[in-house]
Amino acid sequence: MILTALYRGLAVVVSVCISSASESFCRKEDVHSCPGEREKNREVPMNNFRPPTPRPELVVFDVDFTLWPFWVDTHVSPPFKKTSDGRVVDRHNYVIQGYEDVPEILEWMSRQGYTMAVASRTDAEQDMRKALKLLDWDKYFTYREIYPGSKTRHFERFHEQSGVPYSKMIFFDDEERNIYDLNRIGVLSLLVDRGLTLEVLQNGLEKFARERK
Repeated sequence: MILTALYRGLAVVVSVCISSASESFCRKEDVHSCPGEREKNREVPMNNFRPPTPRPELVVFDVDFTLWPFWVDTHVSPPFKKTSDGRVVDRHNYVIQGYEDVPEILEWMSRQGYTMAVASRTDAEQDMRKALKLLDWDKYFTYREIYPGSKTRHFERFHEQSGVPYSKMIFFDDEERNIYDLNRIGVLSLLVDRGLTLEVLQNGLEKFARERK
């Protein structure tokens, strides 16, 4: 009887730990699988949002865990393809898609005339470029710096190519080290905790307008 009670108690503890771990993974790794996460991330529709001024001359996004909820060099398996129903899948038919608000954000920013770029330190450069193209997101980005190394180097290239000073750029990324490095050189950099959302973007553009007046 004592052993049975101990076993049941241990089972409860294990069950709780597994549930907690799964919840943590869900929040970080795949917002689409998290009940309620998409609803909590919703904010004012972009069509009702008036862009504040001054506006950044270059808006830069990280990709993994900023535009989509995975690491392209770890969590998905190339080759990627588009199915007859328009989905993008990897070799195991895992559906490749962005965070819920991202397509609307990119389309809105394009209509508003923002110049956009992506910066990624991934080792899977060609796989990332392929996925961006299949998702039809590649058309939104004027500049693409996708290769291992420092994000500071990525921004040096953005500056060389565009002529835009760091003080007129804004950057969204999920890694604190990158935020630290870019803030140091004068790029307004914002930490993305659970993927890019309307709220995160709006708050970032408003902060840029306040601080760059």
